[in-house]
Amino acid sequence: MSPHQLPSGNWRGQVYDPSTGQNVSVSRVLGGPGTFPTKRAARRAEFQARESLAERRSTGVTVREFWERWTTDPLFARPKASSNIRNHERTRGFVAKYGSFSTDQIGDAIVAEWLRGGQHKSTIHGLRAMFNDAMSAKGGRLIQRNPFARLGISTGPGRRNQVPPTEDQIWSLIATAQEVASPQFAAWLQVGAFTGVRPGELDALRLDAIDYEANRIEVREQYSSTARQFTLPKNGKARRAPLTVPARQALLALPRESEFCFVNLRGEHWTASARSYHWKAVRAGARWHGDLYLATRHFAGWYMVNVLEMDSEDVAIALGHTDGGNLVRTLYGHRDEERALDRAVLASQNAGNVIPISRRAWKADS
Repeated sequence: MSPHQLPSGNWRGQVYDPSTGQNVSVSRVLGGPGTFPTKRAARRAEFQARESLAERRSTGVTVREFWERWTTDPLFARPKASSNIRNHERTRGFVAKYGSFSTDQIGDAIVAEWLRGGQHKSTIHGLRAMFNDAMSAKGGRLIQRNPFARLGISTGPGRRNQVPPTEDQIWSLIATAQEVASPQFAAWLQVGAFTGVRPGELDALRLDAIDYEANRIEVREQYSSTARQFTLPKNGKARRAPLTVPARQALLALPRESEFCFVNLRGEHWTASARSYHWKAVRAGARWHGDLYLATRHFAGWYMVNVLEMDSEDVAIALGHTDGGNLVRTLYGHRDEERALDRAVLASQNAGNVIPISRRAWKADS
């Protein structure tokens, strides 16, 4: 089709795409702008776009073709079923829009268009994985460069600046759960807050995993609501967690109605969706605005560092980290400022008020 002039004076270039049966802007094919200052430039772009479409139809593997293989071929499957499900969800919107493009035509212009305005940031991880596989030998080396690699887009501070609830707020949340949810969920919340066991691991926690004599919790599995199945814990291996006094009290107070420690009204183990319903009511009732992970695992890290005054290395072991305490120091610990200042004052008081001789001379001179 011939270019046509816009009210602005620029010329719009369009071509017919047989794969979709529609006229599309040349920018959809070539990237870059879809309008041009002269009719001649628009015609040149249309010619290049037609050539590109013809080449794609004859030799290129389209994004949709590779995606259909990527999401079904076991060769590309991740170890966790939940990861495969998330990757499918994160990439299908992109495929719906750009599926007719050949994989090697997805460049910076299309990536910029897809991410314009900050939208679709949550899809970057999945798309980066998909195009990494398209670039690999197992994917047939369909592309030479991953267009979603090294984008330089900040994902934000994450939880780094989020402050977990105080002890009083935690007990208020637990008391509210007793009132508006159920004793089962209140106990679930109490164990999570004072052990740091992850939500999915608590959902899967069974009675025979509690060792009351050794004060240990055997964290053997987690329930993945995404995959709807029991899997190994996050790092792919079982571990032990501390059975702290508040957690022990909560577990001993529960009736033994099932093989699971925590069950809902139907006698089934908790799931993410079921927890979410009750958590919203609890959070509103207690007038606290953080999320459940912050009120459980992150509070546990804060509590162990600031209240129990445990070393970061020990807290890391309690939480199941393998980095020697780095994540506790940079994220989970959330050193309490007032407690730190109080410790400094107490340390100075314990040191006494004796002024060394050299300092006495200084004070006399001044």
